Amino acid sequence: MERLPDISRLIFAISAFTIICANPITVSIDNPNSLTKVTTKNVTRPKIDVKILGKPHHLFIGRCSPKDEILHEEHIVLTNDGKSHVSANIRMNIEGPVNITCVNVYDEMPNGEGGYPSFAAGGVGHDFVEFNVMTNYGKGFHFYTRVQGYTKKDIV
Repeated sequence: MERLPDISRLIFAISAFTIICANPITVSIDNPNSLTKVTTKNVTRPKIDVKILGKPHHLFIGRCSPKDEILHEEHIVLTNDGKSHVSANIRMNIEGPVNITCVNVYDEMPNGEGGYPSFAAGGVGHDFVEFNVMTNYGKGFHFYTRVQGYTKKDIV
């Protein structure tokens, strides 16, 4: 029976620890009484910083189905002279009355050195897709793009 008080103390300690740790500390720059202080030096405006991760940078829009036909496929290659980042907007218009169901943009550059694609407009339910690409400094990009969907039937 003497061990029961030890177990009670242990349960109390675990409960107290859980309650204390369950309340997260919030970071507040405006509150001078905050437990955490945030100081910065040489701050620039917010921007997206692209880093080499060593992995491909694919972009998938929509959901492909085996019933979808390939409406368009293309290799898009852009080289860089090595003295800048490249920022590009790529728009692909699909001819004819079509409905896009999915777009796959595959990074073909080795070692994750290609560009970073991001969705901009169009895509699923449209007859065009538009995406932006940002490259690493001094690098270009090589994407294989495949647009799938179906042809709209004439409704009479």
